[in-house]
Amino acid sequence: MNKRPSLAESMRAVAETPDAAPPASKRPATSESKEPPQPKKGFYAATRAGKKKATVTLSTEAHRQLKLLAVDHGGVEALLTEALNDLFRKHGKQPIA
Repeated sequence: MNKRPSLAESMRAVAETPDAAPPASKRPATSESKEPPQPKKGFYAATRAGKKKATVTLSTEAHRQLKLLAVDHGGVEALLTEALNDLFRKHGKQPIA
């Protein structure tokens, strides 16, 4: 069985190649380009358009409790929205929708 080439070796070989032009899809746009930039393709939920994600690291027990509460209260997102609204009110900020 032949040994597969390593990623580092492949990258080194490409870097050592003189005047290796990147593929057209990877080239930076120039002022001569007449095509408008295309929006990102791929799937995203329309309900999340214009929103940002925030993450938190939880202990195993806290994660378990959150999941159990989520079953009875409309899901994790609903619980976290409620918790954030409580936090925002406590600090005199406008609650989120």
